[in-house]
Amino acid sequence: MSETRIHPETGQKLRRDTRPLMVYVGPFSRVVEVPGWYPDGHGDAIHSGEDLRAYNEAFMKLRGQSER
Repeated sequence: MSETRIHPETGQKLRRDTRPLMVYVGPFSRVVEVPGWYPDGHGDAIHSGEDLRAYNEAFMKLRGQSER
């Protein structure tokens, strides 16, 4: 049985999962796998600082590309 949480604003049931998120900086983009607490289907997720590490690293690399 997987652990669940309830979203504090929407009341949706959330499960721990990893999903692809698109990072955009200007004309550049990259897909990054981001762990977090996600609802079934679409909706608001909850992420910790550690969850967002890969997203932030991709953002910084794309920002470096856009400043060239």
